[in-house]
Amino acid sequence: MSKSNLTQSKINSEVQRLLEKYDCNYKFHEVRAAFMGAIASPYVVDPVFELNALWDGEFPELDSTQAIDEVRQIFLEDFWNLLAEHADEAADRPFELTSLAAPATLTELKAQAQLRGEELDAFMDAFYQDQENVELSDEVAESVDIIEELIGMCSELMNMDPDTSLSPDELKELAGNMNKMRDMAEIELNNIILSCA
Repeated sequence: MSKSNLTQSKINSEVQRLLEKYDCNYKFHEVRAAFMGAIASPYVVDPVFELNALWDGEFPELDSTQAIDEVRQIFLEDFWNLLAEHADEAADRPFELTSLAAPATLTELKAQAQLRGEELDAFMDAFYQDQENVELSDEVAESVDIIEELIGMCSELMNMDPDTSLSPDELKELAGNMNKMRDMAEIELNNIILSCA
């Protein structure tokens, strides 16, 4: 597949536009993480299958050859290839999770924890490809375990009582913990990506 002439920002915005145009139930951060997980998967993955999975196997009807070509180009060439670069150690392009601003309220913090959990979940689901007995090296298995722990921590933050009273310092501390979780997750995700892809 040829390298896209579009910038990363333009590719991302085109993917978001098509997700909205065709009423995809998954958000951009989930789709990005899922494609990355599929690329890193130890199993042989069909990008077309991954694309169809975003619409639960029933891709919306495309009304023209031009629409089909657009979807194929944006998702299966531009976007897929952009993400695949993260699996190339020589390219030195570590995969990064969605960047988030410091939360100003507990509600914002909980929403960010949900987004982060969705990202990590989407990556792991696509990585496993519905297989249960995945043989992984000890190093990768340890990374997977850490990711699963981080998903659990995101869930705990999401499930905090919304009426919890937090001082500015307490909110800042929780936000700092979220940043540490992101940093840990990125280290482990990139270990999985470079080890397995």
